Amino acid sequence: MRVRIIISAALGFLAAGLSLPQQARAQLGLPSRTPSADSAPSSVSPASPRGALQSFLRLAEARDWVGAAQYLSIPTAERARAATLARRLKTILDQRLAIDVRAVSGAVAGDTTDGDVGGDRIGVITSVNGREDPVRMVRLSAPSSGGPVRWVFSQATVGFIDGWFDNLGAPWLRERLPQTLMRVGPFNVYYWQWIGLGLAIPVVLLVAWGLGAVLRNLLGRIARHTVTDWDDLLLEHLRGPFRLLAASLAIGPSLSLLELNTRVDGFLTSLTRGLVLISIFWGLLRIIRLAQDRVANAAWATGQGMQARTLVPLFGNFLRVTLAIIAMLVALAQFGYPVGTLLAGLGIGGIAVALAAQKTVEHLFGSVSLAADNAFRVGDWVRAGASEGAVERIGLRSTSIRTVDRTVVRIPNGRLADERIETFGERDRIVLSTDIDLTYTTTPEQLDRIRDALEAALRAHPMVFADIVRVHVVGFTDSAIRINVVSWFLTTDWQEFLRIRHDMLITFMRIIRDNGSSFAFPTRTVYHVQAGGTTPVPSLDAGAPATDA
Repeated sequence: MRVRIIISAALGFLAAGLSLPQQARAQLGLPSRTPSADSAPSSVSPASPRGALQSFLRLAEARDWVGAAQYLSIPTAERARAATLARRLKTILDQRLAIDVRAVSGAVAGDTTDGDVGGDRIGVITSVNGREDPVRMVRLSAPSSGGPVRWVFSQATVGFIDGWFDNLGAPWLRERLPQTLMRVGPFNVYYWQWIGLGLAIPVVLLVAWGLGAVLRNLLGRIARHTVTDWDDLLLEHLRGPFRLLAASLAIGPSLSLLELNTRVDGFLTSLTRGLVLISIFWGLLRIIRLAQDRVANAAWATGQGMQARTLVPLFGNFLRVTLAIIAMLVALAQFGYPVGTLLAGLGIGGIAVALAAQKTVEHLFGSVSLAADNAFRVGDWVRAGASEGAVERIGLRSTSIRTVDRTVVRIPNGRLADERIETFGERDRIVLSTDIDLTYTTTPEQLDRIRDALEAALRAHPMVFADIVRVHVVGFTDSAIRINVVSWFLTTDWQEFLRIRHDMLITFMRIIRDNGSSFAFPTRTVYHVQAGGTTPVPSLDAGAPATDA
């Protein structure tokens, strides 16, 4: 199905003549995006080879064969066939020679640097026996009466016209097909050739499917006798790319049977090479994806899974982006775009590109730095600057963090590499640290019993880290005696720790109650001095300021 879609899109691209580079448009005979030959600058003389060729093509397009024949040097014996020779020459040029009018000299004297004295070579046509026949235009000397200088197709070229024409468009079909099918259609392609192109599509697809099935069956038998399943997965992943490759290779013989004209054949050849390159790069992308999955699974098996979840997708994305850039450059080169000029332009404008892309490069190196330092992994709970949450994705440019509010914060990697990053996922245990404030009515003996009971309750828990359990009186506040409790529990699951802390705090409350004490709350003792007396009478006044009566 994917091969069918790609080939259909390619044929639609051919028929529609979308935004092609100038070279590809010239191959298909499409109108140029640059000024056409007819709109050439005034510096091109009508008496030049280019001017004569333009006039011939313009008259031939208007089907004025008598006028077009004026640009042929026809022997006297053939003057009666002048219109026929002009029409045949136009058909030959359309079918066998892709002429770039702009490459023809626009000077009255012609091209004086090619060594062809008195003439200009427009192109070369290969005959059926392999002989290369030149297509030349010659300059007719000005008559003594002062008439204009003229350029015409040479007599030698005119002499080749009948032989060239007899070998156009599969001569073996000329006597067997109706004349309607032998007429020239769009893009100077005969109607029978258009029908052949339509029939070639299902044939190519059938051949590609058959080759794919046979080869996959053969390789599958070999893969089943191996001890690993990597080769089986590789065959499965490369099914689509191989079908496209087989279809691309089958297009060449099919086109050779149709004997298309030079322009269309050249374009389809470039298109075929493009499809071959697409299949190759598609296969490489599939291999990268397979290798990425295999490395990630192998890392899970060896206990390095969390690190693999970070590094493997990062390097996989980097390889895919690099491969896509290379594929784009190769495809542009296949269709005639000046890739070398583009790269040279990037070199000249490198400073501007560097200034424009400095942030992107900074974030790219930031992602490499984070991966090299293994600062955090996908799934870790982190605190970076003002953001806190679970790491969902580490990309080439930014890292996505899912916050407690279920929003996603995307932090550029360049900035994140400079932040203070606190990673909760790397801790091996979770601390329980709390202060317990008891009332001042608690006696020293009660404090000792409470402290010992708290420590015993902590050490009795099955998940406590027994090496460090601290329970001590640490000070006297304005309204309480403070006991500091510190211990660690051997869990990294925050939800499990919340349940442990809940149970321990309830246990602390029971211990304090059973030992006759209670929790303190902010209070203040105010002494009132009675008039005429010296003994102060204390009274509790929560939150009231101290006063003297």
